Amino acid sequence: MGTERAFSGKRLLPARLRLRSARRVGERLRHLIFSVLLVIPLFAVMLFEPIDQFLWLFQSKIAGQKASGDIVFVGSDQILNDPNSGHRRLQLAKALEELDRRGVGKVYLDIVFEKPSAAPHDASLNAAIEGLGPRIALVDQLVGDMDFSQQLRRNHSSLGPSASRVVADRRDMNLFGIAWTADYGFIVGGRRIPSLAASLGGETSDDKKGKFQIDYGFSGQQIAATSLAELLGDPDAPVSIDFAGKTVVIGHDRNSSGSNLIVPNSTNAPPSYISIYAGETLKSGRLGHLGPMATLAIFVSLLACLILLGPTRRTRWLGYAALVLLVPAMLVASARIGVRLEVSYALALFAIYAVFRSRTRLKRRLALTNQETGLPTLKALDSRLIRENVTTGHVVVAKVHNYERILKSLASEERTTYLLKLIDRLRAADTDLAVFTEGHYVAWHSPIEDSSAQTEHLAGLRAIFAAPVHVGEVSIDVGITFGVAAIDNEPGGRVPAAIAAAEDTTEAHDPIKLAESSENADLLWDISLRARIDEAMDAGEIYCVYQPKIDSGSGAIVGVEALIRWHDPAKGFIEPTHFVAQCEKAGRMEHLTRYVLQSACSAGQLLHFRNSPLKVSVNISATLLRDMRIVGLVRNALQATRFDPGYLTLEITETARIADMEAAATILDELVKLGVGLSIDDFGVGAANFETFFGLPFNELKIDRLFVSKIVEDPKARAIVSSIVEMGHQARITVVAEGVETMKEAEILNEMGCDELQGFVFSRPITLSKLLEYNAKNAEGRLANMV
Repeated sequence: MGTERAFSGKRLLPARLRLRSARRVGERLRHLIFSVLLVIPLFAVMLFEPIDQFLWLFQSKIAGQKASGDIVFVGSDQILNDPNSGHRRLQLAKALEELDRRGVGKVYLDIVFEKPSAAPHDASLNAAIEGLGPRIALVDQLVGDMDFSQQLRRNHSSLGPSASRVVADRRDMNLFGIAWTADYGFIVGGRRIPSLAASLGGETSDDKKGKFQIDYGFSGQQIAATSLAELLGDPDAPVSIDFAGKTVVIGHDRNSSGSNLIVPNSTNAPPSYISIYAGETLKSGRLGHLGPMATLAIFVSLLACLILLGPTRRTRWLGYAALVLLVPAMLVASARIGVRLEVSYALALFAIYAVFRSRTRLKRRLALTNQETGLPTLKALDSRLIRENVTTGHVVVAKVHNYERILKSLASEERTTYLLKLIDRLRAADTDLAVFTEGHYVAWHSPIEDSSAQTEHLAGLRAIFAAPVHVGEVSIDVGITFGVAAIDNEPGGRVPAAIAAAEDTTEAHDPIKLAESSENADLLWDISLRARIDEAMDAGEIYCVYQPKIDSGSGAIVGVEALIRWHDPAKGFIEPTHFVAQCEKAGRMEHLTRYVLQSACSAGQLLHFRNSPLKVSVNISATLLRDMRIVGLVRNALQATRFDPGYLTLEITETARIADMEAAATILDELVKLGVGLSIDDFGVGAANFETFFGLPFNELKIDRLFVSKIVEDPKARAIVSSIVEMGHQARITVVAEGVETMKEAEILNEMGCDELQGFVFSRPITLSKLLEYNAKNAEGRLANMV
């Protein structure tokens, strides 16, 4: 038996470690979920958008892209659209004529002439515009006001009436004054007008709607640019820019435009550069964009995978570092291929998750440290043994007797001194001994493998404590005993085993006690058993069997009792009395009863469907007769299975544990109102006596097997059973004898007039399928006897 228990304990150790690991994984996943739930509101208010824009600036700096060279900017340092300086329109007209002469491909006049000037000046400009024909487009500008409203500044209708129109966006749309997106077009007067940016990029189709990213990944110095004055210089001078077939944007320089818009990667750039950059973006096709939710989803998935697959702390920390380093790596790589990333919320996720984990580690560290002495606690010793997989030696727990009384007599600063002096004595043989304390326990791991040698060592160590400890002016006698648990390849659970052994020690007779490995294995099994009850029910490892009840007169089956069984894949068959007791301790009795009621009522319904209207009995612990919840359990089971309540009997067990007889009577009355029967189990022993029978509304009693098993040879037992049967008949209730194991017992009970019999002589508890076969054979046998 001892070998079997030890083997079971060894099997439980990995399960215990797996359970602990699973709890830690679940904890990390909860922290990840909480982090996501906190990040989402931050995204909703765009709290970290400035961080993303700053990172976009960084991407723009490292992109290393090149402009196409197809777009040329011609800037003017003078305000060309001032109606009071009409002569400047003449200069502009000459510039347009010069561009025409040089074979320009397309001209965009990014200057808004809202008001006419002197007629001769406007006529000259109109003539130059008309001369370019379809190769010129006038640019209207969408601007923002101080009150965050917007307006469209349009060219005067008399200017270039036949020229095409586009719209340039000049609104200051974000914190840094940088336009990161551009529109494909705008609706003006009910008609769609393409944007200057889209026109420069060659995207003027009406199918293109919405916005696209602007890539500032190349230097503004790559944009071919000249001034209006240089363009109007000596026509015979060498040409610095070849305008043939090029697209030219004519606009004000930064100083004359009065715009506050900023163009990344360009110093003192005019606002027209925004549209030029946007056009170059369309030409290059660098329109990729990975939004915050997509980026967040990627990093949440990666972090979840790391949590689930990272087996060790070292692996996880390396994974965390890799994820953090992945952010700048992605920024660099995406900048090179033209994809804009929004990673600020992923960084926020990391930060929030790190706060959760740091807080948990701090709490765990505090829990593993004695706040008075600064020494690690016993829980820290248990964790260390498991973490370092210590498989040899012993765990020693020293119990300091009268510790609480001593502490009450000492001042607060002297308490720590007292405990530290005790520890110094323990370290007499090993100054580097790692000591763990908690309350009146002091524990450590001893590398000594032989238990006898360990006991001798502790006996010598105990002698050191014969002398009192001096704290201040007080001399304190020390009483100390030791509990010892051999590790034997089982680092988990050895500290509690050593504590339990220490609690059993006495100073006078048993100062050193060794814990039994088998006891610890059983303790570990009980702990895991409680945790596995729900899982076992779901897996079908816990199930119901049914023992027939036989009518003593006819021999027919009149009912069955549902009995719970558990067959564990590792432990094998588990005694019902054991796991039911553990179920009560774990607070799962109500859940187990619900499971049995559902199973039994479903089985009863099946029997009725098969034309076998048998009664079904279910055991109900008297501990559940505390409140009305048991009534709800029974009602719900009947409703869920549609089982006739008249065929359900509840056998009340352990009536000695009924705390309030009056409350129990009220609850049982409610159960009777549902239509179910009530049986008092194990009548004649314990508290299942006449007082209980009299005070509660039972309509059936079961004679305990203690008396049934002795009725053949013991006249006294026969007399007791006979009197119980007679009493039942007088009270007009059904009497059932349980534990009938021989035909002689059955004959005597039949002669006494006992109504129903139950026991191994008829059938052991069997599965539902076997019960259906048994019932069919029983019916055939009775039919044959009648014939």
